[in-house]
Amino acid sequence: MEILLIRHGTASWDTKTDIERELTERGREEVQAASEWIKSTEWQPDELWVSPYRRAVQTAEILNIDWQLRPRLKSSLTPDTPLSELEPMLATFSGERLLLVSHNPLLSNAIAYWHSGANQSYWGMQPASMALVSAEVIAQGCGNLEWLRHYPNYDHNGK
Repeated sequence: MEILLIRHGTASWDTKTDIERELTERGREEVQAASEWIKSTEWQPDELWVSPYRRAVQTAEILNIDWQLRPRLKSSLTPDTPLSELEPMLATFSGERLLLVSHNPLLSNAIAYWHSGANQSYWGMQPASMALVSAEVIAQGCGNLEWLRHYPNYDHNGK
């Protein structure tokens, strides 16, 4: 199984709640660049799982333009979700490739947990950063971080 983790693009702070934050113009540019890079690799997800927060939904919309998958909003993909909630949720995925659009610190901590078994991360998932994790079983210490890419140079593997 492969899971492509993508953090939403840069978002505005000009809202009343964190849930309502929207992508800025820069955020849209970051995500568009990420989308173009992914498509150049011909990697295509079987499913698209998305945080219900507005900026993550907007990010998924940009990424999904060519694929036209039915995004699945997952309430367990918010910034403060404990890692213990991810594995049971991921156990319901039956495909080979999953695209997961979410937030930090959840994404950085998930990479560390699956890749090295650590509970906290030093992997810096900036806005529109992407990481590909492969594993036979998604569990603590069972994953391999294939690559980590950051805007604006997605060609550089930052792992």
